[in-house]
Amino acid sequence: MALTDNEGNFYTYRTNIGNSLTKGIEIFIEINWVLNKKIEMSLFSSTSFMDGRYTTGNLKTGNSNVNIEDNKIESVPNIISRNGISVHYWKLSLSGLYSYTATSFADALNTLTPTATGAIGLVPSYGIFDLNSTIRINSKFEIKASLNNVFNKQYFTKRPLFYPSPGIWASDGRNGSISFVVVYQIK
Repeated sequence: MALTDNEGNFYTYRTNIGNSLTKGIEIFIEINWVLNKKIEMSLFSSTSFMDGRYTTGNLKTGNSNVNIEDNKIESVPNIISRNGISVHYWKLSLSGLYSYTATSFADALNTLTPTATGAIGLVPSYGIFDLNSTIRINSKFEIKASLNNVFNKQYFTKRPLFYPSPGIWASDGRNGSISFVVVYQIK
């Protein structure tokens, strides 16, 4: 907070900026089907709806304080949703996952237009699609493969002010992995 002492000198008093309240609901739904003896399928969604706001508070801007009551809490998107489908056929499984995150603010002032450093401003919504597969060789061995961010969507999740430097934290581009899994049980 920006304050003035008894002699009229300006100083910054460091404290919490205020109080906040987040209300919301999270839903997980999964539907499974057995299509025949070898094929199973499932659809799922894990989705949250949240409204996080400051109930009281002031934030120092330059030499003055700005009331942030009813502003949205930074880094709290209204919607986060993970939705997918999985198909299992004999020893093979394939799943697709679509992940969506709505817009959020990077600062308590709810600044819309980014600054030159990129440290404050709106964080845009984004959606990405991932694929995963597993081949079960036998009860002890599996091969797993994944392809993340299939469509190479460019997005970012944060606008840090300090470490590693002001700006944005860019997403990973398209990437993948292949793993060989050994299952070993100790009796």
